[in-house]
Amino acid sequence: MKTPTLKDVASQIFGSEHPEAEASWIDYWEKSPERARELLGTFEPLTWFDFKGKRVLDIGCGIGSLSDVLSARGAEYVGGDYTFHVLQFATPSSAKSYLQCNGISLPFRDGCFDYVFAFDVIEHLVGGTGWQLQFLRELRRVLRPLGMILLTTPNWWYPYEAHSDLFCPQYLPSPLRDPYVAWRNPAFLREHGSFSNIRLMKPLTLRRCLRESGLTFLHSFPCGLDKRDYSKLFPFRGLLAKLGLGWHLHAEFWGILARQEARERLRLKLKNRRPRGQNEAWDGSQGDFSPIIDFDQGTFANQLGPGWYAREDGSPSLRWTKREAVCYLEARQSTPFFHLHGYSPRENHFEVWVDGQRIGEHYIRAESDFRLRFLLPFERTEDRIFRVSLCCDKAFRPSDSRDERELGVIVFSAGLRP
Repeated sequence: MKTPTLKDVASQIFGSEHPEAEASWIDYWEKSPERARELLGTFEPLTWFDFKGKRVLDIGCGIGSLSDVLSARGAEYVGGDYTFHVLQFATPSSAKSYLQCNGISLPFRDGCFDYVFAFDVIEHLVGGTGWQLQFLRELRRVLRPLGMILLTTPNWWYPYEAHSDLFCPQYLPSPLRDPYVAWRNPAFLREHGSFSNIRLMKPLTLRRCLRESGLTFLHSFPCGLDKRDYSKLFPFRGLLAKLGLGWHLHAEFWGILARQEARERLRLKLKNRRPRGQNEAWDGSQGDFSPIIDFDQGTFANQLGPGWYAREDGSPSLRWTKREAVCYLEARQSTPFFHLHGYSPRENHFEVWVDGQRIGEHYIRAESDFRLRFLLPFERTEDRIFRVSLCCDKAFRPSDSRDERELGVIVFSAGLRP
């Protein structure tokens, strides 16, 4: 039996009457891996992504355009799509798998994916708002508590409608939409049946569905921006945003979704919010948050809050603290203990606080090494980002009068371990 090609499928859809549409459809899918990489690139500047060892669901995956780039970065990739005539061109391997599935009833257990990709899928749910709400609820269900959803969908208010390659068909009364599309782009109806099968979302509809599904954007606007940056980059739009119209002005809604209860914790990962360690030379190479900060294994500026001084003499193995130093640790599994390894050149005493609770203290002799373990007093420790504060009683000034730092202790590693 002959293996079908994209051209075979295109011919079945469009027949011989629409050669230009057939060529365009083939070109679309042949170039989809490039577009997928570009789209992922628009999300990369927003937050810390680390796909190594993570489970990723790409719903509406098509031919699996994202699979190669994500599996190359260590992800366990699962692609799902309802349309088999496209899904058949996806190629499984040991690092990636595919299945035909329905987005409103996903065949996965609760909380099993670290990342979910939903690029231009939700507008294709022909059941309208009810199906769209159920789709978002399903994405939340299969997302782990500190997972992220990368979502894109066109804006109903934007006049150009990309699926039909026409202006304003969505604004017409229902009986006039298909005749208008048939007049200007009849090939669209051969593929989609009716323009009514494209269910574009309005800002209020999307916001209501997100609220009722328990999801929220990490940023204030569905374009990867918060209010301050939005007004700075788009002064005129910023004025309109103050009138409540900030969501209405974009061709597409795109951004990172999270569970509502996890939003503030996950916002710690936003790149434009994360403070770097003082004097830290940062090359942008850090990945996701780790449960262990080991300065001998690399830089962790993305996990450091205030109170840290850069390592000395180019050594990768330590970091000085001020009198108080803050860091953030993500626990994906149950980890009952906080471990700390460091050194103090002077006699000192410090306390360790985790999420506002004091978990222990330690007295340090001068010029001594310490390896400590403290029990975390929390009923649940998995799927949390902890704020850890190391508070020294004393800080000293280096002997070099030109060095104005106030130093507490040296830390080699800090982390959550079983």
